[in-house]
Amino acid sequence: MMETERPSILWVNVRLLHPLNGGDRLRTYHMLRQMRRHARITYLCPRVPQDTDEAVQKASEYCDEVITFDLDPPRGGTARFYPAVLWNCLTSSRPFASQKYSSKQARDLITQQLASGRHDLVIADYLMSWIHFAELKLASAVPTIVFQHNVESLIWQRHVKNTANPLRRWICQREWQLTRDFEDHAAQHATGQIAVSEDEERTFRDERGMKNVLGWVPTGVDCDYFTPSTATAPVLAFLGSMDWHANVDAVEHFVRHSYPLIKARCPEVKVILIGRNPTPAVRALAAEDSSIEVTGTVDDVRPYLERASIMILPLRVGGGTRIKVFEGMAAGLALVSTHIGTEGLPVVHGEHALLADEDADFANAVISLIEDPAKRQRIASTALTWVRQNFSWATATDKFMSLARKVLKE
Repeated sequence: MMETERPSILWVNVRLLHPLNGGDRLRTYHMLRQMRRHARITYLCPRVPQDTDEAVQKASEYCDEVITFDLDPPRGGTARFYPAVLWNCLTSSRPFASQKYSSKQARDLITQQLASGRHDLVIADYLMSWIHFAELKLASAVPTIVFQHNVESLIWQRHVKNTANPLRRWICQREWQLTRDFEDHAAQHATGQIAVSEDEERTFRDERGMKNVLGWVPTGVDCDYFTPSTATAPVLAFLGSMDWHANVDAVEHFVRHSYPLIKARCPEVKVILIGRNPTPAVRALAAEDSSIEVTGTVDDVRPYLERASIMILPLRVGGGTRIKVFEGMAAGLALVSTHIGTEGLPVVHGEHALLADEDADFANAVISLIEDPAKRQRIASTALTWVRQNFSWATATDKFMSLARKVLKE
């Protein structure tokens, strides 16, 4: 293919992107919107019972053609979920996070698309999407890239470390092993892989010895979308999908171990937990403490961020890079995070954020920003200028396309 030609890309994902209420959706959404300047996008994904007609219609914002198939994978917090997880651990060679998206209809649709000869490149968005290609076992002339938003096995490894319940720990151990094997399968059979940070590229390439890693792309943020907060009240905001196990672990641990220390010094403090599909455990936090607000799914996070002066990111497990870090900065909030929370991002402690890992240290960092408004404003202002000047989705997408062109068929 000539450098100037506009390639056709089959983009395979595990979800429609609307509503845009999670970092997983936002990264893909913004990059695809930019990518349409470079390529024609056919977007293929399941339509789950929760998806609205509007979500399908809005796909025109990020692709030229959308192809869906019906699927009802077990959802966290439902009666089907834990039996399905346990059964998968006992009987499957694939991790549950991927296996739950397995679909003959998906495989048939992908086969049809590849047989049409229309596409120059296939993107499996997230490791979960690789399940279709692993089961097809076809040698396609169309190069396939896995877009790895996380080192998924590392997330499970961290869960093993932080999980006390014996059964849950065994499940996490099993998922860790299965996910690591599945990552190795993608390394052996995909044409290429793209990571979302230099750290994760190094993990895949150097620590895991994967030969097909093409490089990494930076994280971006839509700074024009946010109005910097002018709030001065001691309101802490956490932003993230409240059905994602890493986020649930983070807020539960923070409320149990750091928040009491903060309240003892700053009794007027409040917390807003902003994110879709909060689990019963997350909702219980608000039921037990009137200073905690759980928003549930919201159409627009901005009004909630504008009420806050500090963003907290007490992650103990996780992977990839957190878009919410840059979103909080773009919203004018001072950030307190663990090192895992900002992993893969060039955040400097004391300049762009305060970083602390131990419960008491995290609490003291928050207290210092509440009690010293000038310090809080300095960190927020420095971070806002930094993200405005350095992190755009156009830059991230240009690098993605540059890496993808390495494997585009001639």
